[in-house]
Amino acid sequence: MRDPANQCAPIFPWNFVRTNTIFGVVHAAHGYTAWSDKHPSYSSVSGPGPGLATNVDDYYSPEINSIPVNLPQVKLLPCNPLPDPTAATASNAWTDSFENIKCYDSLKVQAILNEINGKDHSGTTRKPVPNLFGMNFQVVSVGQKLIEKISSTTTIKGGYLDNEGRPTDSLLGEIKFADASIGKMVEALKDRGLYDSTLIIISAKHGQSPIDSARYLSISNSPNDPITTSPADILDALLPLSERPSNSPPGIGPTQDDISLLWLSDSSQTTNAVQMLESQSPAAPTNGSPGGNIAGIGQIFSGPGIAQLFNPPGLPPKGDPRTPDIIVTPNIGVTYSGSTKKLAEHGGFSHDDTNVIMLVSNPSMSSSTVTSPVETAQIAPTILAVLGLDPNKLTAVQEQGTQVLPGLDLDTGKSHD
Repeated sequence: MRDPANQCAPIFPWNFVRTNTIFGVVHAAHGYTAWSDKHPSYSSVSGPGPGLATNVDDYYSPEINSIPVNLPQVKLLPCNPLPDPTAATASNAWTDSFENIKCYDSLKVQAILNEINGKDHSGTTRKPVPNLFGMNFQVVSVGQKLIEKISSTTTIKGGYLDNEGRPTDSLLGEIKFADASIGKMVEALKDRGLYDSTLIIISAKHGQSPIDSARYLSISNSPNDPITTSPADILDALLPLSERPSNSPPGIGPTQDDISLLWLSDSSQTTNAVQMLESQSPAAPTNGSPGGNIAGIGQIFSGPGIAQLFNPPGLPPKGDPRTPDIIVTPNIGVTYSGSTKKLAEHGGFSHDDTNVIMLVSNPSMSSSTVTSPVETAQIAPTILAVLGLDPNKLTAVQEQGTQVLPGLDLDTGKSHD
């Protein structure tokens, strides 16, 4: 992407972030930082700045949507050959297999172990042990939503067994892998004498919906099924070409999972678009007609309803083009996808999407459960406080008044996170 306001200079992922990040604050304080994630674009964690994403000194991101290949460099698992070669064809990605995804995540786990041992992620160059570092696991996400096709007659499902959230064997295997991997990191910290001075935080960007797999509904081509269309399909003619389902490809297609984010070609048509959604997908049949909620629409947000959550939609100076004109949250279980490879999705506001794990650990802490409501946004200022830095160095903390996580009773000024 190029910036037309700056002589078409390249725009990098970190320049899409409008506020600084913890990596920028730690780096500015002469700390050393590292992060491993699933896409090169996630270098956005560096935060805004010129040139390369220098706020993350060691960034590593093997592409998760790449074709799976044998990984002789992985030492944590037998990954040469891959454990699931049937899901390692030119039409596959790492997320298509409960076993291969473990090999993919092992690349990043190995990078963390190398960094703990005073090297870069590749293990080939001597570097400081980072003051701030971590990684993104994909195994649990895949375990929560994958339906893996083993043969023409056999599939293995992940996710949960019931509304209580008991994991399937497939999901449990992914959780055990993540647990063992974190255990290897703890062992490495102990071997280097760093465990006592390290705060470990385990959380998640999102959950998956629905947890109760029996409630999952995706878009079907069968007129006998309850969900036969999506909000973007209903509003196709009002969307830009790039966002239209009817033009995808070559367009990028609509932004829909278990939520629908809709940018209109003409924002002045928002009221008409909402009326179309309400009339073509009513919450219940009207006047005795056999109609129904064929898009599974739960709630529609527009205008002031969106402005309570985000910047108002529209163009500057009054609006923000990043904000959708309309946001649709579906009924629980409904996902705007026709994929046969998954039984859950994420992106929305539901409890299953937003209720995630948060575990904070250090040998100086006694075991306890904090029942006060907290947010993942509080992790960043907590990290800075523990490192002996001012959380108010984060612009978002200043603007939103985000507090440090309660109940930790930690000394500040520790050297690693």
